[in-house]
Amino acid sequence: MNDASQLATAMIALTFTAMLLITGQWFVDYRLQHEARAPLTAMTTLPP
Repeated sequence: MNDASQLATAMIALTFTAMLLITGQWFVDYRLQHEARAPLTAMTTLPP
């Protein structure tokens, strides 16, 4: 492989890794927000 090809491959790998980290963080934040709301909703809908 020549230098340009290796550089392009490395940039693709870095971009892919960064996107995985970002989307993983978004997923964790999304799950935490919805899990935090679920018990409150369940508590307000329970009969007295």
